[in-house]
Amino acid sequence: MIWRRLTTIFLAAVIAVAVIGYFVGLADGVPAPKGLHSHGLLDEIGHHHRAVVRDALSGEDSQTLVVPAIDKVIPAIRYAEIAQVAMGPTAALQATLVELPSSPYDLFAEIQLSAADKEASSALRAARRAFNGAPPVIPHDIQNTNDAACYACHSGGTQLGGMKASVMSHEFLANCTQCHASPPPAPFQDVDARVATSFVGLPAPKSGERAFPGAPPTIPHSQWMREKCTACHGGPNGWAGMESTHPWRSNCTQCHAPSAKLDQAIPVDGAVPMLPPLEVASQ
Repeated sequence: MIWRRLTTIFLAAVIAVAVIGYFVGLADGVPAPKGLHSHGLLDEIGHHHRAVVRDALSGEDSQTLVVPAIDKVIPAIRYAEIAQVAMGPTAALQATLVELPSSPYDLFAEIQLSAADKEASSALRAARRAFNGAPPVIPHDIQNTNDAACYACHSGGTQLGGMKASVMSHEFLANCTQCHASPPPAPFQDVDARVATSFVGLPAPKSGERAFPGAPPTIPHSQWMREKCTACHGGPNGWAGMESTHPWRSNCTQCHAPSAKLDQAIPVDGAVPMLPPLEVASQ
């Protein structure tokens, strides 16, 4: 009997304290979070809502002085406003990256070709290849990167300061270093890894032949792995001295004929390897 009475008294005391605390909390109002007024979120979205709430609570018909709720809690925003409101440093940083200015390029601007620029571009292009037609070497460190990182810069010619990434002349392939040799890692940069060889590649072509003066020049190189002509010859990514004077045209081979000899998959003499000779019945 004694334990039952003590339990009843204890529960009654707990209920009484809870009820008293409830009414005391209502009288005191909603507590303000610490550091609310120095929060960037309130500075960003609170100005508009603060005026609306104060006008509604302190209108002409209001007889009681009411503390605005905006001074104690963070106001809610509509879903339509979330995309335009900076919610923190990460979101602000992402918005800054999205708004990076793109390099201006006039598609119809007159282009003045220079023989000196073409010669300098040809020399720089040859310096990055073991021979004409070979894949260019990677002129920078690629440690701790992957193929997605290569494509992020070389798919559209990303510009960073005074440097510009060359645009890929072919479609994306999953293993970049299978063809493009990377520089040695830091501990082996002073090692001479050259191999003696007598191989000499074909000279790089200077220009394509024309059927007659004024005709579009033929393509002086193979189109294999060079399907994207604008990577070298057009738009803001073209090599100096090699730019197309009409980059707005989208079908290059409509006027510029590919090389029948360089793009042949089989010998030009007509013999088809791995196949027996064909016999044609005559009547």
